[in-house]
Amino acid sequence: MIREEDEAYLAQYRALLKAWTMAVGGFTNDDSDELHRKLEAGQDELARIAQDHPEKSYDVDMLIHARSRPWGGFAADRLPRPPHRQP
Repeated sequence: MIREEDEAYLAQYRALLKAWTMAVGGFTNDDSDELHRKLEAGQDELARIAQDHPEKSYDVDMLIHARSRPWGGFAADRLPRPPHRQP
């Protein structure tokens, strides 16, 4: 891939990560499991970008670690949100 395509992929992955984070946090009704599967599927592409563009390795590392850090639980496992924080 050319640099512009890799930049576009990183931007798309960041947006997907944000959507997943919002779903896990209970701020949207998106399917957090489906979004997580999409994030997992993109990990090989992230690794390739880091190898092809060493200056992007920090960005890739941050994306991978943001996705894999422990969360309070997926929507099905979370306690209900307080009434004043309901969407």
